[in-house]
Amino acid sequence: MHPDLQRYFNHVWPFFWPWLVWNLVRVARWHTRTGREALMAVDCFGNIRLVFVADAPPPDDLYTYEAPCIPRWERPAVCGAGLAALRGPSGEVRHDPVKSGMVIHKHDVVRTDPVLHVRGPP
Repeated sequence: MHPDLQRYFNHVWPFFWPWLVWNLVRVARWHTRTGREALMAVDCFGNIRLVFVADAPPPDDLYTYEAPCIPRWERPAVCGAGLAALRGPSGEVRHDPVKSGMVIHKHDVVRTDPVLHVRGPP
């Protein structure tokens, strides 16, 4: 007998030991099936009551990283496609000062109060 189970058998009357063994097997199967820890209370008749049950363990596959099939240094158009849409006909990146609050040196627009033009949460 395992030393941790001896205190259960000392508490239960010997006539009810088969019932205690049956309940311990049920709790052990439940533990292996769910992986959850529990605090048990055993009465003198061999009945087991789960007093506290721990949270379920988190799954091992919460995040799996899948490497891309083509590295981005081999195809720079894959990672730079969004920037190409912002470029104008001259190849210069342009920004709308009203929407972004950024400075465009070509038009000599300088915002002195960008905090007033920043959109907040709805």
